[in-house]
Amino acid sequence: MTRAAVKKLNDGQRACLRLVLAHLNSKEIARELDVSPHTVDQRLRTAMRILNANSRFEAARIFASFDQHNTYQPLIYQMAAVEPASKIAEQQVASGRPSSEKLGVMDDGGNEESGGASTIREESRVRRRPLPVPRYHGEKNRLAAVERLGWIFAIAIGAALSFGGLVAGLEALSRLKG
Repeated sequence: MTRAAVKKLNDGQRACLRLVLAHLNSKEIARELDVSPHTVDQRLRTAMRILNANSRFEAARIFASFDQHNTYQPLIYQMAAVEPASKIAEQQVASGRPSSEKLGVMDDGGNEESGGASTIREESRVRRRPLPVPRYHGEKNRLAAVERLGWIFAIAIGAALSFGGLVAGLEALSRLKG
């Protein structure tokens, strides 16, 4: 019966269940699928009813046990897909990128035939202060706790200075008037 129940799920429900397996909440799933969080919750409730599960995680586990089509198994060693450092450097020079935009260069520790281990060595990288608000829809807040506290402190100081300036300006105007 469970295999037949899994076949009754539509593509939207299947996508939501796969993302539940990745430990995403409704808002994160909604961002990934470009739908509303209410739609995600509705899809998951329907999937839970179809699979006769008590929770979204139980439904996701049931679905995963029968979903062999889109099972992801990460590869440990992918040397064939890694380009040598010389090719990457040539591509960056050909694209006309300044050196400050080069974030990293792949270095395989030898030539292509040696099969050496791949490492990433950092080039010159300009660290920009992240903003406390997202720059585009769906961007996650990646600030550390200390950075968040720093922004709170900076905003509080800025608000106090602005309010003080406003009060001083109003007082100066009142003295001019009368």
